[in-house]
Amino acid sequence: MRKYALALAFALAACGQQQQAPAPPDERIVVRVPAPWFICDSINQPTVIVFNRNNGDVTTAEYGKADGEIVQRIGYFVGDEEGAAGSVITELVRDEGTDGSIRQLNPGMLENPGSAYTLPFSSVRLDGRDINCRWLPRTRVLGFNARRSFVVHEDADGDLIYTQYNFADAAGARPIELSENGRTTTFSVEIRAGAEQQTPQAQLYTFETQGFRYVVTLNRDGTGALDVSRDGVAMQTEPLIGYQHGTAPAQ
Repeated sequence: MRKYALALAFALAACGQQQQAPAPPDERIVVRVPAPWFICDSINQPTVIVFNRNNGDVTTAEYGKADGEIVQRIGYFVGDEEGAAGSVITELVRDEGTDGSIRQLNPGMLENPGSAYTLPFSSVRLDGRDINCRWLPRTRVLGFNARRSFVVHEDADGDLIYTQYNFADAAGARPIELSENGRTTTFSVEIRAGAEQQTPQAQLYTFETQGFRYVVTLNRDGTGALDVSRDGVAMQTEPLIGYQHGTAPAQ
């Protein structure tokens, strides 16, 4: 009888364990890739430069469009900031001297100040090079990988547009100016009427044309990817090296 009672007790305990509700999944998002201060996708040089700023320290990571490889990383101190002609010039100091500068336009001086979803950094000067930066009004995402850069932006009606700039085409691309102070180059791909989707893990932008499907995935941890398929068949998946978000300014 005692053995029977013990067996019954173990069975009841096991039954109780089976009925216990499982622990909820851990849905915390850990950001492991910090967002950059800004990205200068050059329209006059074969380079993309990621700028990060931590108070008075600025670090740069420069990538060449010839092969998508990193060229150099350099650290600077923030020097003097001076306003001039509707813009702010920030000096970059290294080795006890001024080694560069960043020019940021005052959004209030733009044709349409409300179009500045990202801060309009118009140019940088590094190592004696004058580098003009791509900037489009109502930019939602500017990103790049080892083969191309891209911009997801809105038109005046709020419709999403995807423009892609293949590094292989950079040598033949020409700078052009757009309305609302936009500065870019001839694109390799343009797709309109995109769709946006949000999940607990990511933000996705999808664009489709003539059987092609482009999906930009921005994970909550700071990573991302560009996926391209044709007629439902995956063609390529390219992890993003870097990207920056843009949001509409508060009214």
